[in-house]
Amino acid sequence: MGHALVALAVLLTLLLATAFLLGRHFARRPYLREELSPVSRQHIDLFQGGHLNEAVVESTKARFRELLERGEVAAVEASLRPGMLYVVQVRALAELGTEDAGHILERQLQRRLTDDQIEQSWYWIDLANGLRSLNRSQSLPHLLRCAEIACDIPLGHFFAAETICFLGFAGYLHDDRRGPLGHAALRVLHRALEGLRTGVPPQVVAEARVGEMIEGLWDHRAEPADPLVVRVFLEAVRLLHRAGHAETLLGGEMSDQEAYSWQMSHLAALEPVLTEYLREVPEALCRRLPKVTAKEQRDILVTLNDLRADAGPTLLSLVAQPPFPHHALAIEVMTWSKDPRVGAWLREWILQHIPLHRRAQSRRRATPPRRSSVPADLPYREILRALRGHPAAQSEAILLQAARDWDPTYRAAAVSSLGYWEPLQRAEVLLALQEARRDPAPEVRQAARAALARLGERQALQWFRQMLASEDIHRVHETIQLAANESLLLLYPDLDRLADSEDPEIAHFSREALERLTEEMVPRHG
Repeated sequence: MGHALVALAVLLTLLLATAFLLGRHFARRPYLREELSPVSRQHIDLFQGGHLNEAVVESTKARFRELLERGEVAAVEASLRPGMLYVVQVRALAELGTEDAGHILERQLQRRLTDDQIEQSWYWIDLANGLRSLNRSQSLPHLLRCAEIACDIPLGHFFAAETICFLGFAGYLHDDRRGPLGHAALRVLHRALEGLRTGVPPQVVAEARVGEMIEGLWDHRAEPADPLVVRVFLEAVRLLHRAGHAETLLGGEMSDQEAYSWQMSHLAALEPVLTEYLREVPEALCRRLPKVTAKEQRDILVTLNDLRADAGPTLLSLVAQPPFPHHALAIEVMTWSKDPRVGAWLREWILQHIPLHRRAQSRRRATPPRRSSVPADLPYREILRALRGHPAAQSEAILLQAARDWDPTYRAAAVSSLGYWEPLQRAEVLLALQEARRDPAPEVRQAARAALARLGERQALQWFRQMLASEDIHRVHETIQLAANESLLLLYPDLDRLADSEDPEIAHFSREALERLTEEMVPRHG
């Protein structure tokens, strides 16, 4: 698939899933290209159907060939510099296909060519694609060694997608899973699977034989459960639930559809045991949590949060220990607990550490202060957000008071947690949200509008529906994503209609939003 894979992937990324991959900052701006570097704009043009200048590629290839034949490898490497010619030079080396060319491309993976994260993503994608076009399975260790950084920046999904399509990749999942390369391979697989929900083309499923890969992971699963393997299984189930949507992106290519369906059939056969496993594994992870290293604790907490597991009793005992290093993450996981002691602990923590009344008396600011108005070791914002999962009169009272905080960081957090349950003091909650809708800070106004929509307020729902019907495609994209992020279940019928849109961008966004809202209604794991 080679360059075609990356072409389709990035085209979908930037034209069909911009808001997912580059964030709401770009989605709000109609002139995305002006926010990007010349290298990023060059790649967008290439993947919109543009072509590299073949004469320049050929002349570069001839120059490199001559240098390599004379043994001047260092001269070739020295000429590889960030900029518009980088993709040309990578293409030239890939087409030369010599052993020296392969080694040069491998060494480039260790270079940080720019501080621009999006541009750096393009360079890494170019390199991964070039190495795969050489069929260099021996390059996999080099790709995996830079995966931790390459997968964490924008467009990292597509670096991961290229990597899992290498021949021999699956072997790293089984042979060295406890070592650094095996762990990196799992991380890359998870990132690529996540990407299949946010722009990576479904052709990758067949190209990488994802169904067979997951089947192999299941057959070789170890005890105790590896948290990252658990997350891979969760993404596999999510992928299966989105199979119908993905097939629409395959077009009329019968061979692509058959290959995709064959891989998905492996996942379909595994679905019952994977679902049962994901239901049972949180309890085992919770038992291990107090006994493992700090790094392992973080991995387990991230997994429990992804599963939305009820880990309340375990976490209460851990956060009571001052040395525990992951308070903020643990509190985020507490959102999903149904244990009444968790809600009581969260509320008591705020009352003991935060002068709510005094903070509410100061004039509200439109922008946050340069330095946090709450000490860094106090997870105030995280607790305000976690209270959305703990309906009670006391929770509501704290959120209402925090919604008048002078700092918009905490006003927004408090307001965003309202509307997740039927208000116990409805008139007071609606009054606070109406007031927040006129707040000087835009993030507070947005949070208030979403909270009112969750409560079924007509004006708020009408605003969202107008945005979904807008002629400005960026507004539509942002509103669809906001509906999913803010659990606006009452917009489900509107998104369902948009899922049948003739505009493939709108249809894609809407289908993913519908899946996410559906997951909100499914019982949690654990």
